[in-house]
Amino acid sequence: MKILITGGAGFIGKKLAYKLKDIHDVHILDKKQDFDLEQIFKTFIFNMSENQHFNKLDKDYDIVFHLAAQSGGYYSLKNPQDDCDWNCKATVNLVEFCLATKPKKVIFASSMAVYGNTINATENCTTNPISFYGVSKLASENYIKLLKEHENITYSIYRLFATYGSGQDLNNLHQGIVSIYLSHAIKNREVPITGREDRVRCLIHVNDVCSALEQSITNRKTDNNIFNVLNEEVCTPRNIIDTISNSMGETIKIIETEGYSGDQTFITGKNTKLKDTGWSPSLNLAQGISEFLQESGR
Repeated sequence: MKILITGGAGFIGKKLAYKLKDIHDVHILDKKQDFDLEQIFKTFIFNMSENQHFNKLDKDYDIVFHLAAQSGGYYSLKNPQDDCDWNCKATVNLVEFCLATKPKKVIFASSMAVYGNTINATENCTTNPISFYGVSKLASENYIKLLKEHENITYSIYRLFATYGSGQDLNNLHQGIVSIYLSHAIKNREVPITGREDRVRCLIHVNDVCSALEQSITNRKTDNNIFNVLNEEVCTPRNIIDTISNSMGETIKIIETEGYSGDQTFITGKNTKLKDTGWSPSLNLAQGISEFLQESGR
């Protein structure tokens, strides 16, 4: 199949592109240049919030994965205009492109941020985002669903919980709870955390995210539906850092710092609906952190 991945130079998009390339004709759209990817994939480079650039794309994609986004709650609070442009406006522009070109299916990476602070969130829970990022992701979900309503284009929406794994940017200290903790642990053997060390959330390894996304290409059970993507293992900053400590064989000190408005202080969920399609997570926290360290050369 001919596949377009928006955000294909990002953390998840790049993993997915390499996973699919041996079977499918994969094209990448991103606003940043990646010369290594350009040696392998047909690549388009432009800001998706600027609609005039979409005529550069091919018009005959079978599948579109929409992963491009401003992808951090903290950044959205500091720069809500960018968050709206890169998430909402970019999604509207992509939806217009898809309505005109009619791919067989559009698969969208949404976020746990649409729930706000929730314990055991299911796909039927009331959404209550508490960050600009969560609001923009929820709005994007609704734009994506209009594809089915207006042109009978199939969609799947995946609400990704905190995703981590090799390939994540260890230099970005405002996005990715595991990568932030791991970066501090490697550099300083101490980790500052926002809020209390017993706050709870669920995580998911990037390999398991990619397997969920990939199956939606052919698995009809995923059509026109919304799914949580997570490992139901409930984690706290304390046990994430303890797991990093065990994997590194180092003692890691925890430093509690003040939280910020709009941060999800607790978010856990259920993955039953996605597991009913045949998917299941393959890596627990200890295995996932071990992979992250090994593949990062640590």
